[in-house]
Amino acid sequence: MQPNKPDIARYETFDDTPLITVNYDETVIASAQNYPYLYAKGGIVLKRTLYQWQVGEDVLQIKKALKKIGYPINTSSYIFDNNMKDIVMQFQSEHDLNTDGIVGKSTVNAINKILIENKMTSPVINTVVTNAPTSGYWITINKSSNTLTLLKGKQVIEKFPVATGKEPKLTPEGKWVINNKVVNPAWKNIKGGVPENPLGYRWMGLNIGDGYIYGIHGTNNERSIGYFVSKGCIRMDNNDVDKLFTLVKNGTPVWIGSQKQLSQWGFIVK
Repeated sequence: MQPNKPDIARYETFDDTPLITVNYDETVIASAQNYPYLYAKGGIVLKRTLYQWQVGEDVLQIKKALKKIGYPINTSSYIFDNNMKDIVMQFQSEHDLNTDGIVGKSTVNAINKILIENKMTSPVINTVVTNAPTSGYWITINKSSNTLTLLKGKQVIEKFPVATGKEPKLTPEGKWVINNKVVNPAWKNIKGGVPENPLGYRWMGLNIGDGYIYGIHGTNNERSIGYFVSKGCIRMDNNDVDKLFTLVKNGTPVWIGSQKQLSQWGFIVK
């Protein structure tokens, strides 16, 4: 029998007020069924619908695609900002799409159709690893793009969107390790394993303090994924964190930093 664990993330607080109405829509997860035309042609396939103020490599990929086909969009950041929303709405209007400023399946298909018919290559966000801390599994968290990358040695296995601190200083930068894993973590007076628990169903604590202050965990608010909203922890979609939880173990290295800092350590995104 596992011993009782202390309440997790004592310094993490949660605001139940909706920030922006956002859904993590599983119907748009990449598949040949959802994107039959572009899937066979090598176009962009998103794993989520994109909304204003989300942050991610997929946001930058769409920005670069729109710029490639002639739109004057700023590609200097990973943020779905006002400029991007205006350009997306212009694109939607010019291609008889619902002008909602949201990048979903229809908008992605229209972008890909133009890229493919004009023999343009789809923009790719490349990752180069020059310095891996292990030949096994390890993790990076890019605070600039709100992206968690799972690697094995120098090979990228998968990337996941995450939520990080409301301010850059809140999610601690450094080379950490996972030092505890908890299924159905409790939080304050909310027991583990219930839908209202803000930590979701999985917790991977980092060796900062006693290991129960900062960690990678699920959420009861999946609309917050991709935003700068936490008090320091790294939030993941519950399906994503469950997948990650099964692959990593205590002692797994976790590098957290801005893109500039990660590049200095040997994890380069370009």
